[in-house]
Amino acid sequence: MAGAAARRARVAGAAGPAQGGGGAMSEVTVELVRPLPAWSVRGVAGLLGAATLLVAFAGSRPHPLLVAGLVALVVATVVIPGLGLAALVVLGAGAGVVAGDPPALGVVMLLVLLVHLTLWSGALAARTSWRTRVELGVVVHGLRDVATVQVGAQVLAVVATVLGGVALGDGDLWRAVALVAVIAAAALLLPRQP
Repeated sequence: MAGAAARRARVAGAAGPAQGGGGAMSEVTVELVRPLPAWSVRGVAGLLGAATLLVAFAGSRPHPLLVAGLVALVVATVVIPGLGLAALVVLGAGAGVVAGDPPALGVVMLLVLLVHLTLWSGALAARTSWRTRVELGVVVHGLRDVATVQVGAQVLAVVATVLGGVALGDGDLWRAVALVAVIAAAALLLPRQP
């Protein structure tokens, strides 16, 4: 297996009980093959949260205090992701959708994808500290799982939109089929092993 030597762990500090020492391990360093810094993982979580809110509130003019509160929420999601604030971002997006007119099929499908990615990236970011580095393979494997779930979620979004009485515009059905096909292809083509 390529890169196996690069993945060996090195223990810094006193030897732990497993190495014959009596002290506790103070730090573990794992050498990664393709590391991503935690700030990039957290930044992507914030960008996805902001995109989710922008799509949810598109076409409406929310009060400036609400906008300021949502911006603060997205910033807090990046700075302290361990609080699960990505869920509040999704709740805010849901409130924006409910308060406005029924969205078109394309908007619903985009929101379903963005909500899922926002929650997934928020959960991944919550497991990091500022000094953490995440192996790219772990992120790709997680994205494959997201794509697998999205195939069914997008089909359900189309069904729910049609049953909700939203009229399909010209080409909406073909765009829906294309999006589901792209997500299915991603689920099949992304690597299965991290």
